[in-house]
Amino acid sequence: MLAVRLLSRCNAFVVVLLALGACRAEPVQHPSSALSTQTANLHAFARLYGVVRWFHPSDAASAIDWDQFAVDGARRVVNAPDSKALRATLVDLFGPIAPTVRIVSGDETLAPDIATRRPPSKGVEIVAWEHKGYGDSTYIGPYASKRRHRARVVAEQGAPFAILSQVVEATPFHGKRLRIRGKIRTANHGQGRLWMRVDRGDQRAFFDNMRDRPISNTSWVNAEIVGTVAGDATRIVFGTVMSGGGTVWYDDIELATEVGDGQWAPVVIKDPGFESAELASGWSPGAGNAAGASMAGWLASIDHVKPATGNASLKVEAATKLATDELFDDAPEPDEAVDLELSRGLRARVPLSLYSIDGRTLGDDPAIAKRSQEAAHQPQPVHFDVIWGVADVIVLWNVLEHFWPYWNVVTVDWNAELDQALSHALTDRNPDDHMTTLRRLSAAAPDGHAETTCPSETRRITPPFEVDVVEGQVVVTSTSDSGLMVGDVITSIAGRPAGEQLAADVQLESGSPQWRIVRARARFGSGPVGSSVRLSVRRGDKDVSMTITLTGASTPEPTRLQFERFADGVVYVDLGRATIDEINANMSTLATAPGVVFDLRDHPNGNHDVLSYLLTGPVDITKGFATPHVVRPDHVASSVTAWEESSTILPALQPHIGGRVAFVTGPAARSYAESVMMLVEHSHLGAIVGMPTAGTDGNVAEVSEPTGCRTLFTGMRVTKGDGTGIHLVGVQPTIRASQTIAGVVAGRDEVLERALAYVRGQAK
Repeated sequence: MLAVRLLSRCNAFVVVLLALGACRAEPVQHPSSALSTQTANLHAFARLYGVVRWFHPSDAASAIDWDQFAVDGARRVVNAPDSKALRATLVDLFGPIAPTVRIVSGDETLAPDIATRRPPSKGVEIVAWEHKGYGDSTYIGPYASKRRHRARVVAEQGAPFAILSQVVEATPFHGKRLRIRGKIRTANHGQGRLWMRVDRGDQRAFFDNMRDRPISNTSWVNAEIVGTVAGDATRIVFGTVMSGGGTVWYDDIELATEVGDGQWAPVVIKDPGFESAELASGWSPGAGNAAGASMAGWLASIDHVKPATGNASLKVEAATKLATDELFDDAPEPDEAVDLELSRGLRARVPLSLYSIDGRTLGDDPAIAKRSQEAAHQPQPVHFDVIWGVADVIVLWNVLEHFWPYWNVVTVDWNAELDQALSHALTDRNPDDHMTTLRRLSAAAPDGHAETTCPSETRRITPPFEVDVVEGQVVVTSTSDSGLMVGDVITSIAGRPAGEQLAADVQLESGSPQWRIVRARARFGSGPVGSSVRLSVRRGDKDVSMTITLTGASTPEPTRLQFERFADGVVYVDLGRATIDEINANMSTLATAPGVVFDLRDHPNGNHDVLSYLLTGPVDITKGFATPHVVRPDHVASSVTAWEESSTILPALQPHIGGRVAFVTGPAARSYAESVMMLVEHSHLGAIVGMPTAGTDGNVAEVSEPTGCRTLFTGMRVTKGDGTGIHLVGVQPTIRASQTIAGVVAGRDEVLERALAYVRGQAK
């Protein structure tokens, strides 16, 4: 249904998806009757869980660990033999934390609890939840949640990541493998990572930040990154990185270079064990490529409690503050409640506002709630546990149900998706199965920002080649493997037709049709380190077979300069690589050029200020960015009472770029890139050449699930300057252009050629 709805706007990509089989319905695995009973039980718990957690304002409900409650509840309800037993279990579970909630079966009346009626006493306060977006996001953004008339600790606004780094000269290590190691431990659901980047001037030759394998252990464990230093690399940047809540400690950071088979020699770095009294003696904030980088919103300190070795370690945690002011004025009505259809004939009434006297909501006791949870607590098992995986599904489904801002633009039976995800979770047998279940669930709510990572998943690396869908074929567009050639058409991979494999990968990606292909082709051929992939390719009129080992070798970097002036004065600027300083240094050339082509087929390099030299007046680059005010559950009309808009004014600057201008773009342009392209489109700053952009913009939020898995999603609504939608649609080109197989074989960039022809007046 999604493909049909988008056919008129993204028809080229949908045709490709249909050709590859990606839009055909995935076969449904029908569970056994026993599993269906388990799914129904879990469905009832999941529906009640999300509404009580985020919308029932009792003090008792705010006193417990809700991740633990998801696990305990799933374990207790899963095998309820009948509706009567399920109801009794739900009452027993929710009674201590939400005693004013009513659960009934059949035709029983959902009568309100007497504690929800307004008391006659003076000094009565009405307590209710207010959410500015998903306030429990572990990714720091514009989101916040609190109960009215209650203070809550919230993260301070600041940098989205806590990054500390050091820089070393790359020349001594050209062509060698480099390794960074360190010890990490965490607390309170924190996740720690190391990172390393090898720079080739303003380009990346290697980058790994452990996004796919964060550390969440509460005891010290080793973390490691290994990469190859390019022969023309200029510097190596490495360090620690953290995002989200909790606390992370780092110790014994070690940089080493390979000097023989399996032999490593240490590289001298500053303060590797954080033993100096001052953190600044060796480590700098930021990623080593931004002037004025800071740790705003984070607390980093030298800690002397339980270091891995020596006397100290680095401690990092998000800075917090006590929020006492209300987030906004909107709120549920006094005595307001919501009625829920659970499953197996059960219904529930959940109060959305409660009365409070002397700082206590009526009818509940936080101490009782805490004791009930302590009695049921079971620690997370060392190995994969099905019920913990089920709890992840329950949390993720509910966050998207209540806080994803795009339900109005898609047609999805989200309750049915819950049943599917629960059924799959009950049959998962390892972390990789579980990852697939979470990815499948997030793909059902199409969002190009959706991405799930789990601490225990098998690490997969990309192959030494890249592919794209060209003329309906899977074509090699870049390779560092000597046996493979640019322009080779991959006909099969591991014995499976290449189109069929790509279509299967697309099924697990979320977002617009065009973005799903981008993500799927990035994963095409990936696998564990050291594994092999068998390929059959068609090269001209020959069929060639080969086996490629996955070693982590990177594909070749672009050979085109990021800033290039042609003989006729036309200028090319790659906004994915050129820095704003480089652009400003050449501004007089840009301003007087007869034509300029800006390449924005990927993420901009922090250089959107260049648009100021195309504008004739100031514009709001974040017009249409809005965070929802959510006061009621479920994605119904009354859930969101208002949209809080942002404003970032971009001025018009001189010298004005007066020549003919074109922007090259395509489906890999997402988020920040689309903010730029929306302004280009709305203000008519130039021709747009290529294919539609990804159709995903706005700040992300991050869900932390009980097992330590984390899932990103778009947390705010974004519309174009004229009020029309961007989500799943993208910015449309004014001049459509794409590659041909012959062009790929010849090494031509046909999309760029079309843009250059336009600015030279050779084509419309």
